[in-house]
Amino acid sequence: MIGVLARWLGLLVVGYIAGRLYGRFAIRRRGTDGQGSRGTYRFLAVVGIAALLVLTFSGLIDATETALSSVHPILGSGLATPLAWAPAAAGTIVASLVAYLGVFPSARERRGLEISASTAVTRLGKYLVAVAIFCLGLLAPFTALLGASDPSPLLIPVVFAVLAVGVYAWLQYSIRLTQDISEPTAEQRRRLETAADRTDLTATVAGVFSGRETETAGLYLDGPFWNRQLYATDYAFDVLDDEELAALCARERAADDLRLLERRSLVVAVLFGLFLTLTVWTSVLVALVGLAVSWPLLVWYLQRCEFAADRRGAREIGAGPLASAYEAHSGLTDSRSRLHERLASTPSTARRLERLRESD
Repeated sequence: MIGVLARWLGLLVVGYIAGRLYGRFAIRRRGTDGQGSRGTYRFLAVVGIAALLVLTFSGLIDATETALSSVHPILGSGLATPLAWAPAAAGTIVASLVAYLGVFPSARERRGLEISASTAVTRLGKYLVAVAIFCLGLLAPFTALLGASDPSPLLIPVVFAVLAVGVYAWLQYSIRLTQDISEPTAEQRRRLETAADRTDLTATVAGVFSGRETETAGLYLDGPFWNRQLYATDYAFDVLDDEELAALCARERAADDLRLLERRSLVVAVLFGLFLTLTVWTSVLVALVGLAVSWPLLVWYLQRCEFAADRRGAREIGAGPLASAYEAHSGLTDSRSRLHERLASTPSTARRLERLRESD
């Protein structure tokens, strides 16, 4: 364990120094590269993956499993495997936050932010903890079935049902779990309620969260379909006029009419359930082939639904205001490769704008 701790501390130091260097590099190239904060998050993803690999291959998970088994035999079973991964997840999150702490001074200078480093790190930490809990929750049925000697095929529909309910429950509250929600000001509430009333969006205005760091101007729905909650980024009120805000409300209403939240949860549940069941009842190779075939098809279906929601919203308010609202996002091209675009569940902003201009 001392060796694992030493490697992890070394990772923290390397991550912080790399963050400082990356931040200076980002400032020098800001005049020629419009990736914005996307490059920062890619850098943090690399740091996180490296930290997880180092902690995993250093024996931390095996040591944690041994320690849990010594406490009680049930803690060594498959369902308790997420507990063994919890220290590795925590170490990965801390390493990512330390790297972000190194990047943040340069990011604050580059974007003219007025928030403190502690606030920014806390927000990112909340998001990473929520995502880690979700991933550890998905790990439980996977390891339980893999650890079973001869699981019955009758469990397959049960697995899909449990995953569908679990993923839908997560997506219902994902905004509240991952973002630091605050009450909107009187002016923000007035503008948002006016735009919602104009487009017959019945969701309750629930709060505002930060979007200035990432230059994100958007509206978001969560909650069950009978009690939708509407959230907005503070940056949206800075850069969007009332017509553009109404266009986004019309688009969210169209997305709600199409039940995009429910469709997305079913797609995620089907993908993970397919990989899980094929791995347990056939082989990992067959599961990978199934995933390679089903993933592009299902995300293509989700992208078609996204475009359909855009078209419906544009018909109500107009394609121009909706396109202007999308243009307020940073990085119109999203810096995506062709493969990334085909595998993403949401189309890039550039493709959205292209479709809106074609429909105008």
